[in-house]
Amino acid sequence: MDASEAEAFVIELLRQRGPLSTMEIEKLARKKHKRCPDQTVIFLTKMRKKGMIKGEASMERRGWVWWYEDEDSRSSSIHKST
Repeated sequence: MDASEAEAFVIELLRQRGPLSTMEIEKLARKKHKRCPDQTVIFLTKMRKKGMIKGEASMERRGWVWWYEDEDSRSSSIHKST
């Protein structure tokens, strides 16, 4: 799977399932016989730096948690805060 296919896969996964840990993403990808081009955490970090997904370290889940925000959810959260 090339980088653009992997990005689309991760975004779709996060849209459907909501926030997921790195380990959860790896397990779901394995079930679908998919692999990130880099180590999963490195690939997800690159996607975060590009602004494609959100992510933060979680003490509760003992690792990184990743999620996707589409334009609608971003604009609605902006309006709620004003």
